[in-house]
Amino acid sequence: MPTIFPPARRGLWAAMVSLTLLATGTFPSSSANAHISAPQHRPGHVYLMRGLFNVFSLGMDELATKLQAVGVSAEAISYTSWSSLGDSIIARYRAGDREPIILMGHSYGADTTISLARKLNDNKVPVALIVNFDPTSPDLVPPNVRRIINFYVPTAWGRPVEAGKQFRGSLSNLNESGQYNHFVIDKADGLHRKAIAAVLQAVGGGAHRVKRPAKPDQVSAAPAQ
Repeated sequence: MPTIFPPARRGLWAAMVSLTLLATGTFPSSSANAHISAPQHRPGHVYLMRGLFNVFSLGMDELATKLQAVGVSAEAISYTSWSSLGDSIIARYRAGDREPIILMGHSYGADTTISLARKLNDNKVPVALIVNFDPTSPDLVPPNVRRIINFYVPTAWGRPVEAGKQFRGSLSNLNESGQYNHFVIDKADGLHRKAIAAVLQAVGGGAHRVKRPAKPDQVSAAPAQ
């Protein structure tokens, strides 16, 4: 699906974020002379799940573009693809890819981030971060999730998330009532900024790192978080 984030706006937003990161020391010193439109590639895979009918959550496309602008690999997909996406993530993890896995979603897409995290938990694959925008009926957060941030509006649509019994990570339910509603919360620039800050903290700002694949009989899963 073509992005709804215009190129001119994308370039302006990338410049603003890059200058902010540079001023706060997030970029290494060698980046001081780099062009702001070409940020350093950062580790991590961010998967953003759109909600119902794949048309009501286009803020996920905007957020994916913003993440790409600061050097993080990100793609927005339909929430109906969560299970097949899980299969792909599991296969890459078993092949040696240990970059941080980050899940985001809006509405039904936010529900499926947790469904996906539970599938990954069953296969001993850790999830560094989940950022959700107004889930409708989320499952309990599994123990492989290190951190989850949930922006929600307590109505017939939005819900807080709850931790499962073995969850030991960080869970933040942030009530955004009075600020947004279910149909615009995914497009809120202020929440996008908070989400991007959480992603940059989760990925650590380092360079691309992929471990060499182990032999089939040597593949071992990392312990759940």
